[in-house]
Amino acid sequence: MTLAFKQRRNQIVADSFQLKTDIDSYNENQQPPVALQMSFDLTDDLEELAAARRVA
Repeated sequence: MTLAFKQRRNQIVADSFQLKTDIDSYNENQQPPVALQMSFDLTDDLEELAAARRVA
């Protein structure tokens, strides 16, 4: 089971890296007045989902 969790985490990291690459590319090529930024700290998102599950 530990291996499965590691693999899922690695997939999340890979998806996050691709998202960062996409955002960096957009900012470089489109040069928006204010560069798009993304927070990769998912702590608040995880807490929000956990709270929603407790309510449901």
